[in-house]
Amino acid sequence: MASKTLRLRSLVGAIVLGVLVSLASGLVENPPEASITIATYYGYPLVWRVTMTFQPTEFKFASLAIDVIFWFAISFVALIILEKITPRSRKSINQTRRI
Repeated sequence: MASKTLRLRSLVGAIVLGVLVSLASGLVENPPEASITIATYYGYPLVWRVTMTFQPTEFKFASLAIDVIFWFAISFVALIILEKITPRSRKSINQTRRI
């Protein structure tokens, strides 16, 4: 039962982290090798936000969705690894606090 709770918590945490990191990557400039001079490209690993001088920002939602999936996968693997390497003595910690 506790294992399912930890997996669910890891899954939800990975989803939240994936979305937040993807949105934060929209602040990181990622210029292609050949581009328009007046355009600035943002997003990592895929460009999903393009700004041009005197024009509204263009959003590429398919690339954003792929970025979210990419960062979700990275976050999920990282959280699973952290669960494996951290000690599972939460019950003993909680019991010592009660004493």
